[in-house]
Amino acid sequence: MEACNTWIAIIFILVAGTVPSIKAECEDYSPCTCGQNAEGNLYINCIDVLPTDIQAAFSRTIAPDIYNLVMILPASGGDIPADLLSGKRVLLIDIIGPSRDSFQLVMDPGALRSSSSYTKQLVISKCNLIQLDFSFLRGFSRLEELRLDSVSNIKPIENLPPLANLVGLAIDNSQGFEALTSFPAVAFSRLNHLYLYNDALNDLATGIILNAFVSSLSANTLEVLTLSKNMITQVPQQVTALPSLLNFALNNNNITLITTGALSLVAPRKVYLNNMSLDAIEADAFQGDYSYAEIDLTNNNLVSFDYLVFQPILTQMAGIANSTGTIYLVNNPFSCDCGLAWLIRDNPNLLKATSGATCANTTSFGDLNPGGYLDC
Repeated sequence: MEACNTWIAIIFILVAGTVPSIKAECEDYSPCTCGQNAEGNLYINCIDVLPTDIQAAFSRTIAPDIYNLVMILPASGGDIPADLLSGKRVLLIDIIGPSRDSFQLVMDPGALRSSSSYTKQLVISKCNLIQLDFSFLRGFSRLEELRLDSVSNIKPIENLPPLANLVGLAIDNSQGFEALTSFPAVAFSRLNHLYLYNDALNDLATGIILNAFVSSLSANTLEVLTLSKNMITQVPQQVTALPSLLNFALNNNNITLITTGALSLVAPRKVYLNNMSLDAIEADAFQGDYSYAEIDLTNNNLVSFDYLVFQPILTQMAGIANSTGTIYLVNNPFSCDCGLAWLIRDNPNLLKATSGATCANTTSFGDLNPGGYLDC
């Protein structure tokens, strides 16, 4: 089963066919550099360049539309001024600081205004956001993807302006969620994917964020939710109120028990519960249509392969021809005593919907002899 943290890397490449061709000849953007990709689209790299010098470079060049602008800001700082682009427009913008903790990003509310009806993707990385006024994004009517990577002091995001066209939000490897008292889910009309990866999120902060989504328009549009590698200790109850959820990742948290009904999802496709120190799953924890679901339970501490937990969903998976439904079970010390008779003796046809399951003595479920369970 594919690792879910690769989603973050790939989701911020815009879908082929949706990116317009932006062909232009390179000009003198010094001290920045100019280049063209294989399609002839123009990109500008400004490495260790002050924002005022970036603005000067744009003011003396004529290409109206740029495909990609990457700004790696110098440690000496420098606020990003109004009309940074001197009236130009950029499709993909990356703003990268030198340090997540010490570099405080400051932007004029009109810094990128000339590109507000054009930019589709914005990445902010390695910055302290304590002084950032997110009103610079007001009016960004075409923005589809927003990523905050390796940032600190996330609290100013509470004041994010409406971004009606946003479909993806990722905040990864970042700090400061413990200071949140609200989350701007109301700013999104149709968010499709939310990634909160390796952010030291605890149960309280997770609840604040998901409560905001449950009461927003995006409750009905959110299909992908990643909460991997945080400090969450229980399955957030709000996920059961997200009817469109297809891919849900909780892996690499510390959740020892999944309770009854905790994973009541309408029709999931991928559920990542691996590497969670999971000891037990209560009866009927998985509810809904799991016919095509891939459930990753690898690298946990599960001893019991309980009938009341697994028989209902295995029956759904095995009952449909060509179903991709599978439960991945590698590296769990299952007890293969009489508690497994329901599967090995009575329902061996369900084994095809499992993968990698072994007893504590490393015998695979598929190698167990049904005759050994006749007296159970």
